[in-house]
Amino acid sequence: MKYIIICGPTASGKTGLGVGLALRYNGEVINADSRQIYKHTTIGTAKPAPDECGGAKHHLLDFLELDEDFSAYKFAEQARGLITDITGRGKLPLVVGGTGLYLKALTEGIFKAPEHDKEYRRELEEISRDKGPKELHEMLQEIDPKAAAKIKPRDAIRLIRALETFKLTGLPISEMQKSGKYTKVGNPLWLGLMFPRKTLYERINKRVDTMIDEGFEQEVLNLKPYLDIIRKKKMIGYMDMITYLFDRSNTKSEAIDKVKQHHRNYAKRQMTWFRNVAEINWIEPLKSGYEEELFKLCDSYLKKA
Repeated sequence: MKYIIICGPTASGKTGLGVGLALRYNGEVINADSRQIYKHTTIGTAKPAPDECGGAKHHLLDFLELDEDFSAYKFAEQARGLITDITGRGKLPLVVGGTGLYLKALTEGIFKAPEHDKEYRRELEEISRDKGPKELHEMLQEIDPKAAAKIKPRDAIRLIRALETFKLTGLPISEMQKSGKYTKVGNPLWLGLMFPRKTLYERINKRVDTMIDEGFEQEVLNLKPYLDIIRKKKMIGYMDMITYLFDRSNTKSEAIDKVKQHHRNYAKRQMTWFRNVAEINWIEPLKSGYEEELFKLCDSYLKKA
């Protein structure tokens, strides 16, 4: 099966390119952004509005409640099913997003983790809150040093999941990952969007200003019933606006600056991750002949047997 993956850092133009290629090649878009899957978070995630979709059908977009669980494994399962369905209808699947783990799970596979233990998870969250995530890291070090070596001491989310998995299965998560089911789906064409760092950061700052103009403050105010969930998910941008609007521990100007800073930091992490994916064909939109190079890559890929 053939499909195209469009990746890159936040604010690099992935949505527009995905729509453009979907219209050009009779395709449908599969969202691979871990924040855009949720309802109620539209402005702060730069979720494409219906008029921005250009009539191209989108999947896995705005379909989950904020308190629903989702994972890279679930994404891979659903995306694979969609790729098969879209291909079967004679159309081209385009997987568009910047969540590296989702794309890795889709193209390389990932082990199926057990369901959550909510009571134990709450205990671990309390430990993290009261003593810091380093305490969780020390707990993991005792039962699974291999996993502890890979997970940063401050990464509470991954530490909790590793400890929870051990409690539910009795097996170290590092061993489960080794024996997981890894299957490659088709042979996708990887396209990555790249800008000079200064230009990318300017695009990010401008995007955040647009979010504010479009009503990001009101969107966050409307999310009051979900504040604890958003804090647990550590949703970029929303955390800073919550600090301003509900905790009153910073000013509006400070909050906006923090939103920009954290999006820039996120973009830097994304680029670090994507640079390690050898299959990516990097496209530079500011480069002369950008579209010609892009279409040549796509046409050549789609003509192959």
